[in-house]
Amino acid sequence: MNKKLLLSLIIIVFLSGCGTSDNNTILNDNSSNNSLSLNTSSPKEESSKPLEKTYPFTGEPMTQENNFSPFMAIVENSKDARPQSGLSKADIVFETMAEGGIPRFMALFHKESSKEIGPIRSLRPYFIEISEGFNLPFAHCGGSEDALNLIQSNNLMSLNEMRFQKSYWRDNSRKAPHNLYTSSDKITTLAKEKGYNKEPKSNIKFLSSYWDNKDLKECNGIKINMNKYYETSYTYENGGYKKFIGKDVFVDKSENKDIQIENIVIQQTTINLNKDNVHVDIPLIGEGTGYVLSKGKIMPMVWSRKDINNSPEIKDAEGNTIPLHPGKTWWNIIDKSNEIVLY
Repeated sequence: MNKKLLLSLIIIVFLSGCGTSDNNTILNDNSSNNSLSLNTSSPKEESSKPLEKTYPFTGEPMTQENNFSPFMAIVENSKDARPQSGLSKADIVFETMAEGGIPRFMALFHKESSKEIGPIRSLRPYFIEISEGFNLPFAHCGGSEDALNLIQSNNLMSLNEMRFQKSYWRDNSRKAPHNLYTSSDKITTLAKEKGYNKEPKSNIKFLSSYWDNKDLKECNGIKINMNKYYETSYTYENGGYKKFIGKDVFVDKSENKDIQIENIVIQQTTINLNKDNVHVDIPLIGEGTGYVLSKGKIMPMVWSRKDINNSPEIKDAEGNTIPLHPGKTWWNIIDKSNEIVLY
């Protein structure tokens, strides 16, 4: 089915099931209802407003020069790895499936530095695809055979702990392999030494006034059932989103606080088992559907990515860019068959 047509079919669900209704709304890629066109084109900023330098991955004003070059890091998400450290400082956290039915994180750091990031774990080819779209180096500890082959054959900006042990440390209060950590200082220093502090790129746009549009449907939260082992949800309160894994609030160990997020992106694709029957394949080039949540509202979206050297673009059914609200983002990449519940 044409992706734009599918997106139009999905929109009607929100009129009856999200925000003011007491009933949860369950969504999946097979939703079929009458189409509805919402007037959600981006409001224009005042032309007289002076341009200001902003952080490329949060859209927030850069009030002082940032000495940290952006980078990404693979962070584990098994039960033994929780609570993780540093994720409250990340501009964007990408969450997608790994083997064993448990997702893994790839966190992008720039605006804020973190004194502790981890536990750091191994790399997969689709995480490389994410980093390549933003032209960023990535911290990790080893990887699948396919991922390591990609690094070697393409001379990628890998900051592998197995080569650069001095930029990482082990926390002996935790059991290996769930105890490897690094920091913003160590990774940005290493990236500079390797000549990896290159100019980042991004197709993500930010505009706070977009989410003031009264035509956007209100939504207080969303739950994603990824499989029988794992579900995650987000609840909107006090101007941001609180993340849960199962019934547990997701916290940052090093900062001793809940993680506050301004934007939630749900990117639907097809996740298949790799030919080795262990790892998974996650297509990130092409297009698909999904949702964007911000300021207690939700918008169906079409994502597209033309090649590995470009990050995704997110648009509405009419082809207009959907900007994020300035702030932090949690970006969930899920299988299109995963159940999504709005509440």
